Amino acid sequence: MSQRLRTHPLLALGCWIYCSGQSGGRVRISRVLIQNYRNFRKLEINPFPASAVIVGENGVGKSNLLRALRIVLDPDLPESARMLRSEDICDYAEVGLAEGVEVRIEVDLTDFEGNRKAEAALDGCFVSLDPLTARITYFFHPLRGIGEETKASGLTRDDYTWEVGGGPEGKRDAKYLRRDVPFTVLPALRDAVGDLSRWRDSPLQELLEVRPPSRDSLELAAQRISDAMDELAKAPELSEVSKDLSQRLQLMAGNRLSIEPNFGFASSDADRLLRAIRMFVDSARIRSVADTSTGAANVIYLALLLERLSGRQKTDSILQSILAVEEPEAHLHPVLQRQVFRYLLKHEPALIVSTHSPNIAAVSRLESLVLLRPGSDGSTVASYTSRIELEERQHQDLERYLDVSRAEILFCSAAILVEGTAEVYVIPALAKSLGFDLDFHGVIVGNISGTDFKPFRTLLGESALAVPHVIVTDGDPTSKKGDYIHLGLRRAAKLIPAPRKAEFDMRIESLISAKDTASSAPLRLEAAEADVFIGPKTLEVDVAGLLHKEMVLAHTELEESTKLRVKFDEAVYALRSGSEESEVQDELLRRVNHVSKGRFAQRLAAHVEEADLASTLVSLISKVHEEAMDAKSESAEERVQRALINYAPYGYLLAALDRVSILVRGHGLFSEFSGVANV
Repeated sequence: MSQRLRTHPLLALGCWIYCSGQSGGRVRISRVLIQNYRNFRKLEINPFPASAVIVGENGVGKSNLLRALRIVLDPDLPESARMLRSEDICDYAEVGLAEGVEVRIEVDLTDFEGNRKAEAALDGCFVSLDPLTARITYFFHPLRGIGEETKASGLTRDDYTWEVGGGPEGKRDAKYLRRDVPFTVLPALRDAVGDLSRWRDSPLQELLEVRPPSRDSLELAAQRISDAMDELAKAPELSEVSKDLSQRLQLMAGNRLSIEPNFGFASSDADRLLRAIRMFVDSARIRSVADTSTGAANVIYLALLLERLSGRQKTDSILQSILAVEEPEAHLHPVLQRQVFRYLLKHEPALIVSTHSPNIAAVSRLESLVLLRPGSDGSTVASYTSRIELEERQHQDLERYLDVSRAEILFCSAAILVEGTAEVYVIPALAKSLGFDLDFHGVIVGNISGTDFKPFRTLLGESALAVPHVIVTDGDPTSKKGDYIHLGLRRAAKLIPAPRKAEFDMRIESLISAKDTASSAPLRLEAAEADVFIGPKTLEVDVAGLLHKEMVLAHTELEESTKLRVKFDEAVYALRSGSEESEVQDELLRRVNHVSKGRFAQRLAAHVEEADLASTLVSLISKVHEEAMDAKSESAEERVQRALINYAPYGYLLAALDRVSILVRGHGLFSEFSGVANV
């Protein structure tokens, strides 16, 4: 411990402070480090969110993260469970159990400055004074003094020990802190009804023991129960049953068992009466917890647990409880998920939830998200939003954006961010027709319902969730009045890294001054290097050369007027032939808007999925392969991107899919095609 920490006045406050009551902040986890345990070769979450919502695919280690916290903080975990086994050692650790692996789990606690009881209880565990932070460390390691011969033959579990200590070097005995800062986990597949029906397993037990009825009330109730039973015992039917049962027991067991059968509603002993109390879910006390739904029973169980923990804090039995709930969606329907966890995430300052549910993620605070995913070496790594830097407006926009449907962005392998509904339908269909099923590979197309991609790039970028992603947007080179504005390039400019942004802006201004739309390809290619893929015009205009047949079919199904169908068909085939006339583009867009852009895209997608685009793309694929094989100063991937963006108006969509394919499949969109594609 540093000299500054040793001499800090907090360490000298003594017993008076410990007993003088609780004030100030509430203890919470602020950092977690896990080394060589299960999925985690080295996992550090710093800062750890005050209320954490842990998301990630199956098998990535969400439950193992909670298990690691239990090892350090759970007072109900048996000591034997802290003695690790070979299967608890990370498969990706540099050495295994036989070679002397060391497992370390560090938990930092903070936000308790001014809480006199917490400051005294954590005395000796401080690792920082600003903010005041304490550390508890679990350390699993080989026994000291093991001989070289034993090491050479390979260590076993019996050659290891574990310890839990506090402070920067873990020297302070910290086992007692599990009583002061208990960590409780509600497992995913729990039997809430069964637990609530058993006194010793129910949170109701401790809640009533902490806040029991008065002794006079218990004794009065016990006497009334006894009187009621005496009255009921007079009924001949009941006494007959008791007598017959007593005789049978005596014949079966003789005098070896001392049993006198009797009947009662509950014990008439005042000391035992408390245990006879059961919870009902209606005012008439007719329906027990067993008569309600599994979801309702779990909500009741959680409410009782929170009341119990609150009662323990009020009586100074504990400093602060930390509650973790595993996959609550297993028991609650979507509306109830949002309602319950909107409340919990708002009112519980030390809550951890692991979930696959976009409903829960949708009501989470933006800074609460922790995303677990496999790292490059196979072990699990974490990315998180607690360190995200956004303007307040952007922060609010993102929290609104992450509604139930869009929260899927937290559970994907990669994301394609788009500005509208049409792309949401068309891009997956186009990918599927080319043998790249986005759903199968965990890729989602996220509609941001606008054109301000910057906060979303911040959310998915390396400084936050680190989700692989690309952005697809329209070029919008001219305004409705015909002025040259190149809005797509301007959007990209906001996302270009700072060293290149100034030059990029200048080149956009040059295009605008020259009233040029035909020369945007070099800038669009440069934007693609930043994973921003910009079309020359707008989606429907850009894809007409590739999807003309499918567009005509889709429009015919939606438009009843023969005259308007003809206008649409003429516009589509003019664009396919290379027309650059604005009147043709405007006519196509008018016809699409007339039948509804969303409906048109939906019908178009259905036809695209069924289409054989191989013959249409033969020429383009050949050019892509020629570019890739001719790679010299550029990589093959860069050549492919150049070919796609230069040679076809719709190429930017294929370039975006090519990039995503590399991210999730390890190869490009056309790497399996040779000559004529067999899609």
